[in-house]
Amino acid sequence: SDPEYQKELNWDKKQTILAYLKDQEIYAKLTATDKEVRDAYYKSNEKISVRHLFASTEEEANNLYKFLQNGSDFKILAKQVFTDTTLQNNGGYLGYFSWGEMDPAFEDAAYALNIGEVSKPVKTKNGYSIIKLEDRKSHPLLTETEFLKKKKHMEKVVRMRKKRSAEIEYINKLFAPKKVWFDEKILSNIFNNLSYSTKSSTENSKIQTSSAICVKYENKSYKQTELEQKIDNIPVYHREKISSLEGLKTIIKGIILQDILYQIAIKKGYDKRKEVNNTISKYNINVFLKYKRKEIAVKTTFPDSVTYKFYTDNTQYFKSPDEMNIQEIILKRKTLADSLLAQLKNGTDFGLLAKKYSFRDWSSNNNGEMGFAEVSKYGILKDSLWKSEIGKLIGPLQIEDYYGIFKILGKKSGEIKKYDQVKNDAVRLLNKEKSKSIMQEYIDRLKSKVQIKVNENLLGSIVINN
Repeated sequence: SDPEYQKELNWDKKQTILAYLKDQEIYAKLTATDKEVRDAYYKSNEKISVRHLFASTEEEANNLYKFLQNGSDFKILAKQVFTDTTLQNNGGYLGYFSWGEMDPAFEDAAYALNIGEVSKPVKTKNGYSIIKLEDRKSHPLLTETEFLKKKKHMEKVVRMRKKRSAEIEYINKLFAPKKVWFDEKILSNIFNNLSYSTKSSTENSKIQTSSAICVKYENKSYKQTELEQKIDNIPVYHREKISSLEGLKTIIKGIILQDILYQIAIKKGYDKRKEVNNTISKYNINVFLKYKRKEIAVKTTFPDSVTYKFYTDNTQYFKSPDEMNIQEIILKRKTLADSLLAQLKNGTDFGLLAKKYSFRDWSSNNNGEMGFAEVSKYGILKDSLWKSEIGKLIGPLQIEDYYGIFKILGKKSGEIKKYDQVKNDAVRLLNKEKSKSIMQEYIDRLKSKVQIKVNENLLGSIVINN
């Protein structure tokens, strides 16, 4: 009857069906020609050395490529694009590597180059790279016998390397993320309802729920109530990752894509396949055991003295969160971000620029000031912002498709909470620490209630066939 338990069961069932769809519609159809296998075998016996320039967006990569075409020095550009001091100082040199050690798209482009040749921007899973081939070291002697020994393995490797591009190609035929339309105002309400907003608690109290349409994709529309229900059906360990409005948009796009794929899977009857349901049954057992262990732990009690000792020995767990107040300017274009940063460094008022240019309504309406909030609210930016000095300008930092300029206005370090305030948390953490011994004691009690009798003669008559 636990709602989260039911969500996990349904989630695992759906993901298993979708995984089988991918296996049948994408992976099972991948092939490896003899030419591809031989080419892979030759590459696996050859080391190459390269240097590269990295860009997070296609626009930046194209600009770098134009600079190179116009005579700019590769090593000078490396000093400008890399924050890593080693790559800055060595001109983006990555050294020697073998086939299979790097991103497949990066490798395919690198191995296709002649020594001294520079590639056009290459899309990888991390961004875009411009590659220059420095050297090749080939195996001096390759035989047909050796190739035939490794042929099956190389066929498997070639198919594996095609997985990512084949999956992207399959999904692109079914779903175009850029065609998803959002009502920004209603989307903000959904984000606030998730309680992950960086706004103050006063602002969070102004939560609205409506049945108005907030997302459209082709001929399908989603109302706020419907979307919130779909998000609520996602297990909590995924919901907790939604820490920004852009993150919420990504989740919603994922929901739309999953709806499309799931309908295809159901039409093809993949939900009724024996192997699918066997896998679902295994997942069900694992989820049940996870919640059973949790239930056993929750029912375990400790003397107050034991809990209090755990509290005093582990005060780092019971601090109130660190908080900070920042000013921000969120922008869509890096060129504008660079221009505003230059103005700020020349003394222009941060609040005025935030009011005029910041894409986020909350910051533009409040001169960029966000108010004190928990450091964790700032997601992947939290460490770099917290470590920065008060009054220092930070950025522009890329946040998905946006660019942010920040200024730290104030910080509040967390304090250790009183025992009475965190007693329940102490019990929960103590349970987690002792979960192994708690489980073993529970199993021992079960064993003590079960009598096992063995008929030695009958047991000895069993024949086991190898």
